[in-house]
Amino acid sequence: MVADNFREIGTRLLTPLARSFPLDPMGISLLSLATAVGAGYSFSQAEAGSVWLLFAAGLVFLTALLDALDGIVARIRDLTSKRGDLVDHTLDRVADVIILGGIALGPLVNERAGFAALLGVLLLSYMGTQAQAVGAGRVYSGLLGRADRLVLLMAVPVIQFFFVAPIEGEYLITWMAYTFAIVCSGSALLRFWLVWKFLEK
Repeated sequence: MVADNFREIGTRLLTPLARSFPLDPMGISLLSLATAVGAGYSFSQAEAGSVWLLFAAGLVFLTALLDALDGIVARIRDLTSKRGDLVDHTLDRVADVIILGGIALGPLVNERAGFAALLGVLLLSYMGTQAQAVGAGRVYSGLLGRADRLVLLMAVPVIQFFFVAPIEGEYLITWMAYTFAIVCSGSALLRFWLVWKFLEK
């Protein structure tokens, strides 16, 4: 996953902010969920060239920032726990559903493409946690992991704001949804195969 290669750099950049951030990890996670709700609503209202696209991109950026920050704060303050990990991963999935659901219900996106994207993303995330459940460890293989998707969810609305014309009859955000659906489903199958091979040992 491309964006994950920059995780260490991001951690170094965010550490000074994490040291002085006024909220605890739970508060940061809940704030991240709130920005995801805002992003989903913005996507649901966004038309081509609408300022709602910029609101959506900005709120996705805040969601990604806060999602990274909660883990750093937890480690710095020695507040890591299994309960915290459970809450973090659960809220990540809820945020995915809200953001992609907003896209699917918005005027720019073919609903079938939007909900296919949502199913692909959830299947990919499920295979990562299922691998851990059967003892293979958390599996992050494949394309379009969460960090990559968040980058696209920031960039594509900005591009769509400036380039409003459909491409082959569909808006750019619909093409992004198709990409999520196909690539995430394929990556989920890759994770399944890797876990299957691991369980043969």
